[in-house]
Amino acid sequence: MSIDIQQQAVAALQNEDQVCNTMAETYVIGYKRGWDQALALAIRIEQAINNSDDLFSDRMRP
Repeated sequence: MSIDIQQQAVAALQNEDQVCNTMAETYVIGYKRGWDQALALAIRIEQAINNSDDLFSDRMRP
């Protein structure tokens, strides 16, 4: 899985620029949206790891 963090940040700011009145407002809303997306990604990764019983089994055996 490839994640382009910089592109996601720019996209979040560009999306917010269309509905915000000031640059500061655009930045804050874009930052929050980026944070929310990062948190959602971390949760999906954690769930994928938890749902895959054999994901790290080769490294856990003595």
